[in-house]
Amino acid sequence: MGSGYHGGFGDTLGSKERNRIGNPVPPTERNYEMALNPHYYATVIAKKYGINLKGSGRTIQIVFNPKLPPGVAGKTRENNPYRIEVGPSAFYSEIELANTIAHELNHARDYIRGGRAPEDPAYNSGDALEDYIRGRR
Repeated sequence: MGSGYHGGFGDTLGSKERNRIGNPVPPTERNYEMALNPHYYATVIAKKYGINLKGSGRTIQIVFNPKLPPGVAGKTRENNPYRIEVGPSAFYSEIELANTIAHELNHARDYIRGGRAPEDPAYNSGDALEDYIRGRR
């Protein structure tokens, strides 16, 4: 059973953006490589916001899945929690992508711990990061 993120914080240690509280974070200028390689762009955004892609000491991968339907920005599956899928809807904006990664990371860590992956805490994670990016935190 998987959880799908419809719409969009991980750890911020090491992020140079972390001291911008109260100010919106300017978006990353997308280059040609980012436009052609969604995995690379997602990795750049995760690094920018200091999103710690670890679970039980292992790396959690971000994988682009072009087959996720419209409106489903991301998905994490219980049977493979070390893989976060992001679809085309996640790439609407940098904020949406960061929110989706944080949301799905919350699900992944829940699954890794052997638990259920409820939506409310996942939405809270993504929304907290979004609030920070927009300068509301």
